Amino acid sequence: MRLERRVARGIAVLAPAFGLIGVIIMLSDDGPVGAMAVAICTIVLLSTIPVGAWWWLRSVDASHMPGWFVIYADVGVAVMLLTFADRSLALYGAAMFSVIGTYIAYFSRRNVLKFHTAFVNAVILLLAVLAVVERPDDPASIIARTLVTVLVVNSVLAFRAVIQRQLDLANTDSLTGLLNRRGLELRLDRMMARLTEKQSVALMVVDLDQFKRVNDTYGHAAGDRVLRLTARRLTTATGERPCVARTGGEEFTIAVPVCGDSADHLADDIREAVHDPSDDVPVTVSIGVAVLDAAQWRAAVSSYGAAELVRNVLLDADTAMYESKHAGGNRTTVYAGD
Repeated sequence: MRLERRVARGIAVLAPAFGLIGVIIMLSDDGPVGAMAVAICTIVLLSTIPVGAWWWLRSVDASHMPGWFVIYADVGVAVMLLTFADRSLALYGAAMFSVIGTYIAYFSRRNVLKFHTAFVNAVILLLAVLAVVERPDDPASIIARTLVTVLVVNSVLAFRAVIQRQLDLANTDSLTGLLNRRGLELRLDRMMARLTEKQSVALMVVDLDQFKRVNDTYGHAAGDRVLRLTARRLTTATGERPCVARTGGEEFTIAVPVCGDSADHLADDIREAVHDPSDDVPVTVSIGVAVLDAAQWRAAVSSYGAAELVRNVLLDADTAMYESKHAGGNRTTVYAGD
């Protein structure tokens, strides 16, 4: 999260930096020609200041780049390039799209990156056509510049694939496909940052009852199948975009936003969803629940104590889970405090 905040602040600096480049180009002979073109470019360049300030202020939650910002950046750069008197310079300037695309590749969803790529390629093609119309004597040179620009801009797609693969390997449990502990911490930080002051997140520690007996009786291959099946059922039971992680051998951790006292009812639903008497190897789970308050988390973030707060709430959930175990298993316990 700290790295993401640094990168977000880098974007905040990058926006007015683009503006500075635009100002330099406007002062050159190759910049926009005509009062209308100058006025449009001036508006675009001035807008980089409040947008940069906005990015700086929102860097506390920099995990997602909103769609409107992508459209603003793409259209703003395109408007500048289309007003250049020198189309060749505009083609070189289109390489700035690759910088925008690099950030989109990390901070936005794949569909946003697809839009960006399609839009940018269309702008580059338009610039190339305009350049050929204005300089029909040397089309080979223009085509070469166009192909180089297209190659640079579209390399972001490969960059995203590498990023996604590395993130998957670092944050995912290889057996179940769920998040691992590190992935849980990252997803939980993002989940908490999006909550309102009155919302909370229920942290649930889910542990398979007598799982050692499953391995000893049916073998470790059967135990692995049970873990994968349990992972699928936990994911299904927690609804859309769940935060479910495998944090131990037979231990899972779930983070889900809740309102009021709905955490215990949701935990019971999850417990019942895991157990199916018709399974070849039927299993039950013990669940411990503790609630992480959004207002309390924000206060901890401001004092750099968020990690310790989350760790303590997880320990509370773990304590509640062991209470369920000691009570015979196949039950849910909500942490009630010391």
